[in-house]
Amino acid sequence: MRKIESRKTINLKKYILIGVCGILAISSVFMTVETATSGVEVSNLRDKEDQLSEQNRDLEDTLVKSLSISDLEQKSVEMGYIKPTTLVYVTPSQPVAQLP
Repeated sequence: MRKIESRKTINLKKYILIGVCGILAISSVFMTVETATSGVEVSNLRDKEDQLSEQNRDLEDTLVKSLSISDLEQKSVEMGYIKPTTLVYVTPSQPVAQLP
């Protein structure tokens, strides 16, 4: 009778051990898949960051070119504005502060 009980205990321990090992194996595979998936997501985000950085540089370059003095002069001539040849002041210049 004791032999039967000890065998049942050993068999029960084996099943529990096999179950725990199975759960650990399944969770290991699940974690590996999750890690690979997150790696792909990080890679995609880095690519998107590179694209946005390149676009930002292009936009900054365009802004600098459009605000340059020579470009503004050229655009003003195209729009019909001309550079004045003589300046006419409406009021004579007055001193800002007088000494006592």
